[in-house]
Amino acid sequence: MIDIVTYANKEFGTFRQLIDNKFDVKVTVLGMGTKWNGYDDKSKGLLKYIETKNDNDIVVFVDGFDSLINRSPDDLSTLFASYDCKVLMSNDVWSNSMFGSQMFGTCHSGYTANAGMYMGYVEYLKILLKETLTMSCSDDQVKMNRMCKIHSFIKVDSREVIFKNIPPHEKLKESCSAIFVSYPGTVSFERWSRAIPEYLQFFFKQILVIFIVALWLLPKRRKQLSTVLFLLTMYYICFADKTCV
Repeated sequence: MIDIVTYANKEFGTFRQLIDNKFDVKVTVLGMGTKWNGYDDKSKGLLKYIETKNDNDIVVFVDGFDSLINRSPDDLSTLFASYDCKVLMSNDVWSNSMFGSQMFGTCHSGYTANAGMYMGYVEYLKILLKETLTMSCSDDQVKMNRMCKIHSFIKVDSREVIFKNIPPHEKLKESCSAIFVSYPGTVSFERWSRAIPEYLQFFFKQILVIFIVALWLLPKRRKQLSTVLFLLTMYYICFADKTCV
């Protein structure tokens, strides 16, 4: 038995297309109407849901605002079995790049796992979710990649036959054969306003170094650069998330 589950506290983005998909696939919705407190809400909601399932059941989790069912999941069990793992994570759009590894870390062979789409046996999803919920880091994708290094039962869909993450500026190609597709970080003012305080922690040290070098190379701009650096540092101290560094 395979359940497809999403978490969405409201209708936004691709939610309605996901639920009313042309394949008549049932998608269980968790969290509708609740207040959003952070990424752990998804993990808590999914963990509570799978507590009612058998350990051998397979559950697919897809993001509620960015994901679509691209083709019929009739061969999903066979494809999942071909990976010979207990939990399969989607491959992030920044895999095998310095940007992805700097921000989220890596899972295996340079691949960065994306927390927006994944699947696995209930028994192992319980282990994964319970452990991530004990971590202080507030970013679920960072936590998933850290768990991937700890547990050998986790793999990344590097072939992208089940999951495919597509950059927001790209369109879905007709040749894409993945069952589930997602456009991580669909552009919106709310998303951008959250991104700065959430992700500044991963690049603040590098930004600091750039400003220090600029102060040395551009002495005539020292006053302006010092002001910007001071304001940025104050913003980082007062408002940025620092739980993952």
